[in-house]
Amino acid sequence: MNRRKFVQADTLTTTAVTATSATSLQAKELKATRQKRYQNGATHWPICLDTATLSKELTLREKVKLAADAGFDAIEPWDRELQKHEESGGNLKDLGKEIRDRGMYVPSVIGLWGGLAPSKEIFKQEIDVHKKRLQMISDIGSEHVQVIPKFGREEPLDKKVAAWSYSQVCEMAKEYNLKPAAIFLNMVRGLERLSDATAIALDSDQPEAMIIPDTYHMFLAGTGPNALGRLHGDFIAIFQFADAGKEVEPILHKGVDSQRVLPGDGKIDLKGYLTSLKKTGFDGCVSLELYNPEYRKREPVAFLKEALRKTVKVVASVG
Repeated sequence: MNRRKFVQADTLTTTAVTATSATSLQAKELKATRQKRYQNGATHWPICLDTATLSKELTLREKVKLAADAGFDAIEPWDRELQKHEESGGNLKDLGKEIRDRGMYVPSVIGLWGGLAPSKEIFKQEIDVHKKRLQMISDIGSEHVQVIPKFGREEPLDKKVAAWSYSQVCEMAKEYNLKPAAIFLNMVRGLERLSDATAIALDSDQPEAMIIPDTYHMFLAGTGPNALGRLHGDFIAIFQFADAGKEVEPILHKGVDSQRVLPGDGKIDLKGYLTSLKKTGFDGCVSLELYNPEYRKREPVAFLKEALRKTVKVVASVG
């Protein structure tokens, strides 16, 4: 071997070793990140609070303090709360900093209403409204935005149009450094099931398309835990979490969110869903989402203490 070929071979070997070492280091860092524990080491995922779980009479800032004091890792607010905060003179960037200073973060905001549009014309008419919401959601420091259909329509959602509109949202959201995720809801025809949201996200052909599973809506639609386990964790933005009252039966189009109950107090196989979720490699938030008017009447400090305790107990059961 002449000197030039020897140097080339040595360079290639060094480069390969360096690349392998870098890849190995990245893999170790990723593994360490995914092995991080939350809730004093009890849970595999950070536990988040959907702010609509609490009374609408409370301000968003009050909810932030309550969630932080209770020990939640993250908080998931609604766009109407962001708007109200701004209208009352508050600054969303300052509130985002306060959330981080209290040891929490904002994984997602609910949401971009009408983002899964029934027609291209309607979507185009509402672009400015969508951009305003995206700006607020970006200002508070959220990573994701939930993309939601229009309510109150009798005709089934056109998945082809919904995929197109979701794709448009994904393109718009790049300007705001947000990752949109499609939801599914029992009461929306054509978008009742996990498979409906999955089809819309995939047909959008967006490289970072994502969805938001919800234990309550999966239960109502008859989607079992094994189906969830067939997804990849990077396809899931956040995992909405609630139990269903023991009187609730799986049924399409008639389930109501007010029948959500605290984890472990109902009849859903939550451990089964969480076991499948873990298999996907998902490393985002499990977000407690309870729109039960009886809970909203309770004194919030004691209620959140109980809510977090019961949530952690169920989540910790999967290791």
